[in-house]
Amino acid sequence: MTIANHDSKSRSYIVVVNFKDQSGNLADVAVLDVSQVAAGKTSKATARSNRDLTGTVTTEVRDALRY
Repeated sequence: MTIANHDSKSRSYIVVVNFKDQSGNLADVAVLDVSQVAAGKTSKATARSNRDLTGTVTTEVRDALRY
């Protein structure tokens, strides 16, 4: 994913990502800590599951917190 910092100062972000199976059931959750995204810039981050997920898996951002 791409994190965009629209603030005038460097900011960090916590992002919670849900992994769902093809039936829409929650299969796993990942928490990303994206540190020090420069003012007006973007940063890339990748959410990975530590489970062996099979079939069609979708992701969604459940929460994001800038600090």
